[in-house]
Amino acid sequence: MKGKHLKSASLGHRHPYTDYEADRLWPLIEKGVADLVENKDLVEKTERKYIVGYLCRVILKGEEGGPKKL
Repeated sequence: MKGKHLKSASLGHRHPYTDYEADRLWPLIEKGVADLVENKDLVEKTERKYIVGYLCRVILKGEEGGPKKL
């Protein structure tokens, strides 16, 4: 299954997080991931757009629920 996503993405198909690319969080999270990779604190095993998109979705879905108490 993972190979299908990578193959589709390489053919120019939309990934499931395309809608988040215009969000203000996208470039911030992308930079954070890039910094972690550069510092060797993180090893990417999938394309960055999937990592960044997933994190954007998690954060934005969390914001929809309002503040949460710990």
